[in-house]
Amino acid sequence: MDDFSGQVVVVTGGSKGIGRSTVRKFCERGARCVVVSRHIVECEAYARDLAAEGWSAEAHAADIGKIADIKRMVAAVVARNRKIDVLVNCAAVNIRKQAIDYTEEDWDHIEGINLKGLFFCCTEVGKVMLAQGHGAVVNIASLQSHIVLKERCIYAATKGGVSQITKGLANEWAKSGIRVNSISPGFVATPMVKPVLDDPYWKNLIDSRTPMGRSGKPEEIADLIMFLASSSAAYITGTDVAIDGGWLAS
Repeated sequence: MDDFSGQVVVVTGGSKGIGRSTVRKFCERGARCVVVSRHIVECEAYARDLAAEGWSAEAHAADIGKIADIKRMVAAVVARNRKIDVLVNCAAVNIRKQAIDYTEEDWDHIEGINLKGLFFCCTEVGKVMLAQGHGAVVNIASLQSHIVLKERCIYAATKGGVSQITKGLANEWAKSGIRVNSISPGFVATPMVKPVLDDPYWKNLIDSRTPMGRSGKPEEIADLIMFLASSSAAYITGTDVAIDGGWLAS
């Protein structure tokens, strides 16, 4: 795996789940990581823990559903670090309901973070990357970008949109030295997915339906994110990579 020494890596949703593992992996490869979340106490605690281990990290609060928060966060990161080399968009939410039970508030909340927030994180950081002439963005889409299980209708719609945003930005920014890719994880053992994996019905469905017979680990997803952000993936842009234990192949 490539060395990221001297690089500044921003990870939204960086205090939990896939984002948390991603931050650690980048730190271990020499990057200075910016842990971004609505939960600043968690972010600061994690940054302190990483610093105590000898890694370089800082914490920034931002509600990704609010454009003003995104702008403030990006400005603060650039003011302190003068650049952003990598952006990883992990922040996401889900509300599981039957389609007819969703409310407008549910739609606005899920779409506001998963799609609108992700798009404006990309474009605000993209402005920095365009000015510096390089950068890599990795967006977290989902298995639900490709298939849709029950009680995930809005979430799936937003994650399908993530794949399309990724392609659009990759096409616009490729000649400026910026690569944009997405990944589609299957079911991964994170706090957001824990209620699903704790349900015997869903646990059995996931394990039996996945050729590898298990859910994924956050560290496994983080490894793919790092690859796509690295120079080893220098000719990869505008693509979505499934990491789902073989679900889509079966």
